[in-house]
Amino acid sequence: MHEAFIQSYFLKKDETIEKVEQQEQLFVMTIVRKTARTFRKVAHLKITMKTEFTSPFPKKLAIYKFTPNAKRTLHETNDTIQQWLQQGWIVREIRYHTDGISVKEDYYRIGPAYIEAQHKSEQQQMIKQQQQMQALQQKVEQLALPELFQRAIEWNVLPAQWTMKKRMKYIEFCLAFYALSLQKELFDFKEIGATLHDTIGGSKVFDQEREAFLAQLEQSGIDPTLYGLVSIGKIVPIYFTGNVQNSVATYAIGAVHATTDNAVLTSSFTTTNTTLWLVENRAILTRMAVETEFLRYTNSCIVCLDGQIRSAHKQFIEQLLQSSIKQTIIWTDTDSAGITIAKYAAALVKGTVKIVGRDYELYHSIESYAAQVQEAHEQEQQLGGVEQWSKWV
Repeated sequence: MHEAFIQSYFLKKDETIEKVEQQEQLFVMTIVRKTARTFRKVAHLKITMKTEFTSPFPKKLAIYKFTPNAKRTLHETNDTIQQWLQQGWIVREIRYHTDGISVKEDYYRIGPAYIEAQHKSEQQQMIKQQQQMQALQQKVEQLALPELFQRAIEWNVLPAQWTMKKRMKYIEFCLAFYALSLQKELFDFKEIGATLHDTIGGSKVFDQEREAFLAQLEQSGIDPTLYGLVSIGKIVPIYFTGNVQNSVATYAIGAVHATTDNAVLTSSFTTTNTTLWLVENRAILTRMAVETEFLRYTNSCIVCLDGQIRSAHKQFIEQLLQSSIKQTIIWTDTDSAGITIAKYAAALVKGTVKIVGRDYELYHSIESYAAQVQEAHEQEQQLGGVEQWSKWV
């Protein structure tokens, strides 16, 4: 009679089933509230008499997106609603006011057949995931991944907020990425999915997680460009100002310039500047770029990290550092994300490094900077001007 189901999903505190009647292949249950001082009818439930469910899931029912606590009004014919009730997909719940007579609410909730179907689906999904994990493990063993990649796909190093499905997809991505790097010296991001899934649409299989997966690779110490990734399927701009040149272009101070990840990967950039600024936000870059005289007498080149050091930024910075750079000034927000960016930037620097902290303080090591910065502070809050910037130089 579905007592356990009713107890789990419908009865509130001090409520119990008082009476059960039969009506058109349904049980009609009277629900009462019993306390030391109260005894009154609070609801009626109409539920299927069936205890075994074989009917296929009604496609139209899916649009109502039932959950165990959801209350729904159904926009269906009476015949359809009665059929769903009798098959166990839904339960009708009628709640009364304190007089036990006038109706307070009348709606439909999830039925025992629906719950059973969900449980079966979850079990099937679990079995499928276990099979996928076993298949992935076999691929890992067959591919003989280098230690760096093996560490990158360890379950406990992946972001805690990632679902099991996303974790497995990332592992699959790493396997496909490494396998493709063994086959080709240079390749595009789209080729990773296309090679793995030799079907129409296969090239797009990792598009939705592109940013997250590449960022996770880099966080694991794997530079995708070193394994042959020349394009991520979209243009990544790098904004800067300074005296910079490569084999096809020459840039001068006095304007904000942009190059791309593809340009950085296919040609080497150099600079005649001696001071390199690595700033987190574009607002700082555009503000400093107009101070042409300051840039000239401090011999400065400014690169915007756009809130994240991507492979392209890393390559570009490393190329500039091989030129005439004598000191690097890192200027980020002082929130947790900014501190992380500053740490990555400092790891790239060779020679003198200075890091701008709160209240215009200057630190000469990332350790002292991270230890002193306590409160979140955006760059724009202390933008300063030429006089202050010159002191840092």
